[in-house]
Amino acid sequence: MSQSKLVFLGDSLTMRHNWSNFKAANMGIDGDTTGGVYSRVHQASNADTIVLMIGVNDILNQVPLSRIQTNYTKILNNFNSKQKIYILSLLPVIDEKLTKKINQDIKEMNKWLENELKQRNFTYLNFYPKFLDMNKKGLAKALTTDGIHLSPKAYKLWEKNLKEVLSSD
Repeated sequence: MSQSKLVFLGDSLTMRHNWSNFKAANMGIDGDTTGGVYSRVHQASNADTIVLMIGVNDILNQVPLSRIQTNYTKILNNFNSKQKIYILSLLPVIDEKLTKKINQDIKEMNKWLENELKQRNFTYLNFYPKFLDMNKKGLAKALTTDGIHLSPKAYKLWEKNLKEVLSSD
């Protein structure tokens, strides 16, 4: 695989978007997990900048948060000090009776990520609040196609917020 200066790493939320506006390599894989990203993070070792969002599939598969955090730590330990690393918060899923625990776990993971990244020289981007519905309980309906995957409007929001950060760094 040829290396790009900017690489997007993640699951279907990353994979299902065309990141060409960023002149980036898209290394998102449908259904991927923290374990999957850990097994292939070396493929991005020559990238100057990495944008990573991963973990919602682990939560959907009821992987204990402690194991997700262990996998995340392994991923973070693989980045080198010369790379600019942006770790994105997990995004909410739609708020329904059956998804309350999922959104609680997502919030807990985001808190852990924020605390973990304070100890490292990586940038944490908390986009979670920007994707919430009016009740601030789940993913806004206009931003999803199925309760978890993102609509074109959501990708425009993601791009806008990411461009602001990347252009200021």
